[in-house]
Amino acid sequence: MNKSIKIIRAVAIILVLISIISIMNCVPSWLKRQRIYEGEYLELYSIAINTLLGARGYGYSEQPFQPRIEVIDEDKFGRKLFIYFENSSISTYSLIISQKNDDDYTYFYPDYNFISFTLELKVFDNISKFFDQFPVEKIEELKRKNDWDMEIDESKCLKEKIVRKKDNGPINERKVLNICINVLGNDAYPHLSSIEFFKTDDYNRAIYFGRGKISSNRHIIMLFNPDGSYNESTGIMELFDIMNYQDELKNFKELNNWNKPYN
Repeated sequence: MNKSIKIIRAVAIILVLISIISIMNCVPSWLKRQRIYEGEYLELYSIAINTLLGARGYGYSEQPFQPRIEVIDEDKFGRKLFIYFENSSISTYSLIISQKNDDDYTYFYPDYNFISFTLELKVFDNISKFFDQFPVEKIEELKRKNDWDMEIDESKCLKEKIVRKKDNGPINERKVLNICINVLGNDAYPHLSSIEFFKTDDYNRAIYFGRGKISSNRHIIMLFNPDGSYNESTGIMELFDIMNYQDELKNFKELNNWNKPYN
């Protein structure tokens, strides 16, 4: 009898282990559907996630979806003007300009290669109607700042590795969230989904974006050193216009010695 009980217990344990392994094996497939870009514009996707604050690299509404990318225009040197949408609260609909790409890297101008808007249009299936809602003068200004129809000047470009998935970031997410909560107080949304990794510089400084509660409409950016430390006076900044923050982001980087060697 004791031997039979041991066999039953062993079988039960094996079945439980099999179930756990099966569940664990399902997780990557679920994550893949929502986090890995499977479209045709890898080079443009890679620019978007390295340009727009709060960009996750996948969209979410009632369920996860692939980000929407559509090329709108192309100049005689191969620059592309494209729309990017992933239903983010910041930079909800964006027009972005790419300069060029090769097999491994995509190239773009820093800081001013995009403009963003919130629009009345709720679906992404009518591109001409969508594009018509962007102010023409803003589009022309964007093109001018990105040398549209001029020879490409690679010395003015940033380059990023072409990828299918955005990195998670080097800083412990709980630490980033706690700082976000400390800054926003009662306006904070105390879940990891309220923070998003943005990017690192050549010296492993990292920028993160934090959202407050929807009712608060508060948003911050945080810059960390590789060891997780940050400057309390310059390393955190609140954003007050989440569709027009290009100047603020550029100044924030400069104030924190972005992409400069440590002394």
